[in-house]
Amino acid sequence: MNRQNFAFLIGGLAFGILIGFGTYHTFQTRPELDARAESQAASTDPRGPRAMTQMADPNADGGAPMVARVNELKRMLQERPNDSQVLLALANIYYDAAMWEQAAGYYERVAELNPDPDGLTDLGVCYRALRRFDDALAMFARANELDPRHWQSLYNTVVVAALDVGRVDLAKQALAAMEAIEPRPVELQQARLEQMREILERAASPVQRPS
Repeated sequence: MNRQNFAFLIGGLAFGILIGFGTYHTFQTRPELDARAESQAASTDPRGPRAMTQMADPNADGGAPMVARVNELKRMLQERPNDSQVLLALANIYYDAAMWEQAAGYYERVAELNPDPDGLTDLGVCYRALRRFDDALAMFARANELDPRHWQSLYNTVVVAALDVGRVDLAKQALAAMEAIEPRPVELQQARLEQMREILERAASPVQRPS
């Protein structure tokens, strides 16, 4: 159910079409992450798999089909402004295109109407990409309150706590909770736990300064 990679859905001219579409509808495009955040993300996917995928659109694999799908969903939203499934579909499209501001806006509306661990985690990931680290951790904590065995929220807590805000104590708690999940989901394999341990070890190690 969970995707394992960033889903940058469109490239080149097609991506330009989508961004132009988003700008036309008065949304802001996502801010670029600074060099520090990008370097931190180089060794590990900073968000992990996207939690929510059930509304993913199989036709949204190119610029024109995606624009048509977004237009269709927005028309539906005009008729049913509180339809959480339509809001979620829009959030997922913008998330997969790494348009974090737009995605966060729709996930926030979903969270108000029908909060669940997956959607809250995806919202937290958007906040992390926007460098709203405290808000990201709050969403992961809220997701974990709803489901203490929700490993995606724990995974992202380790990443943000260890790499972004230096909360090694919080990262350790989240990692311990991940390690205690039994039986472990297929997605939560030993290799991923080892990855989390390496992140925590790097965060806990003192910075080596040149002599």
